Amino acid sequence: MSGWTVLLHLLLDLLRIVVTLLPAMTANTFAPFLGGGPPVDMGLTRRDGRRFLGDGKTWRGLLGGSICASILGFVLLILLHFLGLSSMENGLWGKFPVSLLIIPSLAFGSLFGDMLGSFVKRALGRPRGAKTPLLDQWDYVIGAFIFILPFYPWWYDSFISGGSWIALLLFLFVAWAAHQVANRIGYAIGVKKEPW
Repeated sequence: MSGWTVLLHLLLDLLRIVVTLLPAMTANTFAPFLGGGPPVDMGLTRRDGRRFLGDGKTWRGLLGGSICASILGFVLLILLHFLGLSSMENGLWGKFPVSLLIIPSLAFGSLFGDMLGSFVKRALGRPRGAKTPLLDQWDYVIGAFIFILPFYPWWYDSFISGGSWIALLLFLFVAWAAHQVANRIGYAIGVKKEPW
């Protein structure tokens, strides 16, 4: 294969991974718009008085972000099927009806990872909104992958085998860049208090 063919295959593989992980990538985008109300940690504190998560992680944001990102995934599943780009029976999110579990797992797992990141930041004594490199950018990816672990071999076939792991590494850079852009937009329109 020529270098251009290899590059084209790599870019197509990266595009496939991005589309597959869109429910995870967008859950954190939906959550701030739908958030507010009671916090997930119910205001509970550690022995030293620090909160477990803080007021920024709410039940409405968790559920609303998960539901909206899942709906986006279901729409993509149907759209790709009707466009003939992917089969609903064995598409990007695995075999139907297992795909109906994988898509919400990606969405909810993403927000779980974000909460896990907040939990770690609070444990480290970082104030709400404090910049924490690496954890800020990839906590949602870690959470999504934790929640898709039960769906082996789907995730292995989708993200690891046949050289897909190279595109997955490129995806981590794309995820970092997308996180930067989304947060700056959220800050500019007043949904986020910090641009990171």
